[in-house]
Amino acid sequence: MKNGLWAGLNRRYRARLRQRMGERGAAMMLAVLFVMVVLTTSALVMTILLSQALPYRNNKENAQVGYAAESGLEVALSFLREAEASKDYKKLLPSTASNTGNASLDETFTTASDGSVLLNNAEVSNDVSATGVSSFTPDDISYRVQIGYYDDDPSSSPAKRLTSESELKNAKYAWVRSYGYINRYPNGRSAGTETSARRAMSAIYQFETASGDDSYVISTKGGRLGMGFYAAAPNNERRTNQPTWKEIASYDVDENGDPTGMVNYVNKPGSKNAADAMSNTITMNPANQTCMLATTKPVDKVETLDAMLDPNGKPVEGSALVILMQAHKKDSSSDDLYYTEQCKANGAYKDLNTWVYWKDDSIRPASNLTLCVTGADITHVGGGTAGAATLQKCGESYGPNYQSDYYTDPDKKAQQDEKNDPSSLLNKYQKWAFYNGFINAGYYNELDSVRDEANKYDASLPESQGYAVGGVQMQKKTRFQVLEVSNKANVGATIQYLSGGHWASNVDDAVDLTPHFLMVSKWDYSLTDVKSWFDVNGDFEDATASFGQAGEAGYATKQIVNETSGFCISSSQDGFDAYTSTCRVGGGDFNPYCYHNTINGNPAQSSSDLHQIDYCGVSDSTKRKTDQAEYVEDTSSDGSGVNTQIWTMVNGSKRCYGFGGSGKFQLMECSAAPTFTRYNEKASDEHSKGTFQLNGQCLTEVYPGDKIDGNPSYSGRIDGHADVIMAKCGSSRDFLNREIKSQVWNASVNLGTGGSGGGVIYGGGSSTTLEPSSTKGYVTSKELNPSTIAW
Repeated sequence: MKNGLWAGLNRRYRARLRQRMGERGAAMMLAVLFVMVVLTTSALVMTILLSQALPYRNNKENAQVGYAAESGLEVALSFLREAEASKDYKKLLPSTASNTGNASLDETFTTASDGSVLLNNAEVSNDVSATGVSSFTPDDISYRVQIGYYDDDPSSSPAKRLTSESELKNAKYAWVRSYGYINRYPNGRSAGTETSARRAMSAIYQFETASGDDSYVISTKGGRLGMGFYAAAPNNERRTNQPTWKEIASYDVDENGDPTGMVNYVNKPGSKNAADAMSNTITMNPANQTCMLATTKPVDKVETLDAMLDPNGKPVEGSALVILMQAHKKDSSSDDLYYTEQCKANGAYKDLNTWVYWKDDSIRPASNLTLCVTGADITHVGGGTAGAATLQKCGESYGPNYQSDYYTDPDKKAQQDEKNDPSSLLNKYQKWAFYNGFINAGYYNELDSVRDEANKYDASLPESQGYAVGGVQMQKKTRFQVLEVSNKANVGATIQYLSGGHWASNVDDAVDLTPHFLMVSKWDYSLTDVKSWFDVNGDFEDATASFGQAGEAGYATKQIVNETSGFCISSSQDGFDAYTSTCRVGGGDFNPYCYHNTINGNPAQSSSDLHQIDYCGVSDSTKRKTDQAEYVEDTSSDGSGVNTQIWTMVNGSKRCYGFGGSGKFQLMECSAAPTFTRYNEKASDEHSKGTFQLNGQCLTEVYPGDKIDGNPSYSGRIDGHADVIMAKCGSSRDFLNREIKSQVWNASVNLGTGGSGGGVIYGGGSSTTLEPSSTKGYVTSKELNPSTIAW
C-alpha cells in the first residue's frame, strides 16, 4: 500500500516537476530571444548611425565649400565693379604677376601668364585644429578665383578671350570661375590632404558698354535736335524756299508725351505764307525732318512697312535702315500733315528709331549697341551706289576716348594698331566722320602715290591697297564713301539696286509713307563728284547735324560737347558771338574740317599732294577751329568740383567764354571772364553731374520753345543755333514740357529714360570704354567636373 502510494506520489511529483521545468525553460528561451533582438536592433541602429556619420560630415563640407565658392564670386564681382567704377579699363588686369608658389600673394588679385586674372588662395577659415567627426566642421576652407575677359557672351556663343591690355578696351563680358577647397593648405602652404577643388561655381558678368538686346537702356530724357536721323538742321541755308522751321500754333501729345495728330501750323504748307521767315518764337518743323528705323529682319527686297518694322522686334544683324518723314500726308489732295507713328521717340517703335552716334564715330541703335551701321569695302569703286547700309556686329574701338595719346603720340602707335587690326571699326567700314553726309573715316588713295606706305601692311588688310594711308591728296587721287538716302522705294524693288542722292528735306516728299533707305555710295573722288543729297555749301552743316555730333569730340579733343544734343560750344570767327553748333568731329587720323578745301577741290589750294597728317592741319589757315574749348577737368573721386575758366585761342591769343553786359554768351578777355565750378559725373547731387556752374546756376543749352523754371517759352536766337545761358540746374523743359538735362557737358550721366528726338549722345569726355556696371542675370553652380570647368 505504502509502496503503491509512494509510487503514485512520485509519479505526480515527477509530472509536476516536468511541468515546472518546461515553464522555466520557455522563459529562459524568451529571455535569450529578447536579448538577441535587442542586440540585433542595437547593432542595426549603430550601423545606420555609423553609416550616416561620414555622409553628414561630407554634406557639411560640401555646404561649406559651396559657401566658399559663392564668396569667391562675390569677391570677383566687387573686383570687376571697382575696375569699372574707376573708368580705367587697364585696371581689369592687375599689375602684379601671378605666382602660385608665393604665399604672400594669397588673397591678392594677380595677372596670370595666360592673360586671366587669378586670386590663388583666399581663406575662409584658418582654424588649425584637426577636423573631427564630433564637430563636423572643416578646419581650412578656402577658394580660388579665375576671371577671363571676352568680346562676346562666352556662355552662348563662340567668343574670343581677350588676353592683353590693349584688347581690354573691347571687353564686353567677364567669365568668373570660383573653386571651393577644404584642407588645401593646412600647414601654411607646405602640405595638404586635398589639392583638387570640392566645388566649382561660375558667373557671367556683362559690362554696360557691351549692351545687347535688353541689357542696356540708353538715356533719352532731354534728347532732341541732334538725336535722331534727319536731313536738315535748324540752321538750314535753304530755308528761303524749303524752310526747316515753321511756326506751330498748338500741338497735341499722346500718353507717351510724343506729338500726335495733325501738325497745326500757323501757315500751312502750300498756303500763301508757307515759307515762314525765321522768328524767335517758332518750334521745330517736323515735316522737313526724317527718322531712321532698323528693320527687324534682314531685307533684300522692299516690303510693306508692317512687314519690315515689327514694333515688338529689335534690330538684328543684317537689318536694313528705313528712312521715313517725321510727318506725312494721309491724303495727297490735302496739305494737312500728320505726325508719323513709326517716328515717335517714345512710341511702339522706339527700339527701332533711337540712334546713337557713339564716341568711337560709329552709328548704333540704342537698343543694341553691339550693332553698327556698316558701309562698303574698297572693292566698290566708281560713281553711284554700292548698296544699302546694314547693321553688322561692331568692330573694335580706337580713338582719343580709348587711348588718351591717340592724337599726341608722335609714333602714332594707337593709330597704327587700329589700321593693323582687321576687326577695327575702321577696317570694317563702320567709322564715320561728319562731312557732307557721314563720310567714312577711312579714305582710299590711289595706290601708286602711297605704295611705300601701303607695303608696310599685311596683304589681307585694305591698307595694303591704299586705304587710310598717306595724306588726303589733291588732283583727285583720294576716294571717299558717304551715306545717303535712296529715292522712293516701291514694294518689290531690290534694295541693293536703289539709287541714292535724294533730297530728303524737300517737303513735297511728305505726300505718303513710301519708304526710303540709307544707302552707301561707291568709293569715289572728291565729294563734289559724289552724288549725295547734300551740296557742298548750303547744306554743309545740315549734313553734319544728323544723329548728333559728339563722336570723338569731347575733353580729349579740346571740345565741350552737350550730352543730349551732341552740339559743341562754338563761337563765330571774330569771337563776339558764341553758341552751340556742329562739332568738328574727326575720325581716326582723318579730320575733314582740316581738309575740306582739299576734299572739295578748292582751286586756291596748292596742287601738291598732302602726305603729312596732323590732328588739325594747315590746309585752311584762314579759319580757326571754332569749337575748340578747354578747361580744367574735375578729377576728384567724389565729384566735389574744381574752379576753372573756359578758354580757346583766337589768332594766337587766349580768350575766355563768358557773358557780356547784356548777358550774351561770347568770348572776352580772360581777366573779365567768369570762373565756373566744374563737376564731373560722380557729383552726389543729380543736377550737378557733368555741369559748369556759376552762382548756383548751370550752363545750359536752350532752343526756341524751351521753358526756363516754368516761365513761358524761351525766345532765344533766330538763326537756328542753340543759345547758351545760365539757368537753374534741372529747371528747364522743352516745348512739350519734358524735363531737359542739357546742362550736362563732356560726361556720361544716366538721366533716365524717355525724351524726344529719337536718341542720345554720350559725349566723349571719358578716356575709356567702361561705364557704371551691371551684371548678367544668371549664375550657375555645380559639383566639380574638370572636363567642363577647365580653363
